[in-house]
Amino acid sequence: MEIDMIVDNRQDYIQEIRKGIRNFNKEKNKTGYFSKQCPKDYNEPFGFYAIKDNKLVGGMIVHKKMQWIDVEILYIEKEYRNQHIATQLIEKVTNYCKENDLVGIHLCTLDFQAKEFYEKQNFQLIAEIKDWPRNHTRYEFIKYVK
Repeated sequence: MEIDMIVDNRQDYIQEIRKGIRNFNKEKNKTGYFSKQCPKDYNEPFGFYAIKDNKLVGGMIVHKKMQWIDVEILYIEKEYRNQHIATQLIEKVTNYCKENDLVGIHLCTLDFQAKEFYEKQNFQLIAEIKDWPRNHTRYEFIKYVK
């Protein structure tokens, strides 16, 4: 049997693959979580933002996935760093998780970014991946909020 292998961003293929894994998960996992319909906002990006004098000075872009918040980006403008803005954003996201009965926060950072900051915020290091990207290390963290 010959099978063609292609690379593409076809949305109909993406949706079909997602549907397939969801059906597989429902069949194999009997906890009830996978039998529920995903909420409309599942995996849709939204943000927590820091505003000073009507200017965006930083923020976090996140996704709600599997009863977790998955942080895509945390960024603070250079002149506003070391003013506890990132700490306040983490607190805001933590409170959001508690208010919405979510398990916790998941995020990744690189060796030249904010590993020490997340450790100070009581995140638990769960993975260290060398050469992601090449010559750097990627760190994955979680923080349970309950």
